[in-house]
Amino acid sequence: MAFFLFWGGAAAVLPYIAVYFESVHLSGRQIGQLTSIPFFISLISSVAFGFLSDVSMKNRLIMRLCSIGIIVVLFLYPQAQTFASLLPVVLLYSMFHAPTNPILDKMTLDELESPEMYGKVRAGGSIGWGIMVLVTGLLMDKLGFGIHIMFYINIAFMVLFLLITAFMPQTRHHEQATRSDTSLKKLGKFLLHPSFLTISLLIIIWGIGEASIQNFLFLHIKQLGGSSTLMGAALSISLVGEIVTFSLADKIQTKIGEFRMILLAFIVIIIWLVGLSLIKNPAIFPFFQIFGGAGFALIHSGSVAYVNRKAPQELGTTAQALRGGIYAGFGTGVGSLICGALYEFIGSSAMYRTMAFIQMGGLLLGILFYLRERRVRLAGNNQ
Repeated sequence: MAFFLFWGGAAAVLPYIAVYFESVHLSGRQIGQLTSIPFFISLISSVAFGFLSDVSMKNRLIMRLCSIGIIVVLFLYPQAQTFASLLPVVLLYSMFHAPTNPILDKMTLDELESPEMYGKVRAGGSIGWGIMVLVTGLLMDKLGFGIHIMFYINIAFMVLFLLITAFMPQTRHHEQATRSDTSLKKLGKFLLHPSFLTISLLIIIWGIGEASIQNFLFLHIKQLGGSSTLMGAALSISLVGEIVTFSLADKIQTKIGEFRMILLAFIVIIIWLVGLSLIKNPAIFPFFQIFGGAGFALIHSGSVAYVNRKAPQELGTTAQALRGGIYAGFGTGVGSLICGALYEFIGSSAMYRTMAFIQMGGLLLGILFYLRERRVRLAGNNQ
């Protein structure tokens, strides 16, 4: 239920925010800047709050404070109509939104008997996202509630999320977590470990490609003549692939392993981006969007499992925050800047084609890393 409420509320705002920015007459470059700057703030915010959660053992309190912050900022959004007034609102929303999911991820992993079952629980967020992105589109497009309705939907869901956090258990912490100096040393060692550097580079590249879809898919559909309802339908159908893949994540992980799940995510996003660059009829998008959901579930489940296995247990929340922050900050954040410029100067179809080539480079790097690790592992077994 927690994932359903958190991501159901976010679905009312995040997919439509670029459309809102355009409705107040911002340029493509300004839209790219507003959708990228929060990701860089997210990197700092998620890691800072995640580390505080680990060393203070007050994860539930921190998550509740972040939820209150989100609600307050959402009330400010409709009053902001210019780039200058939107900038602080966007930054504050990002600062409070970013830490909530890593804390929720770690609390969930600690409560599960088997971490491989994470995907089945996380599927609740996908269901909430799919339902509410469609409902929000219908409310704006067919029922005439106006674009501001998306902020009030998110507020309602966050109020419910805040209420149920009272029944959530505290994350189980190790005694070492009370020593911040020890935790900092272990954190530094983890940051420099080759496995973390590898996964960080890959999720950055994948995030750059995801940014083109996350921030500009609806503008692309609008440019081709699609409606708000079609936008909601396209994103909702992508959730079919996401929910199914999350539900099967434990079986996929057992069969091919965490790292190859990530490689598979690259293959899926390449197919997705190539399709977006070629399709000219917006009515076809909903049927093609199933690739997007599957790719996100693969990269998310694979990277969460990989980091959870590699990270020190007493720094689990911090490690997940780092993973999410790097994905958002250096991945989708940098991607938003790149895509904002590409969208303005060469158009959305060429932008998606460019992103596909970048993902091909990421897939090649991932394969090389995988083969190298496999050779090292085989050499170690033969000694």
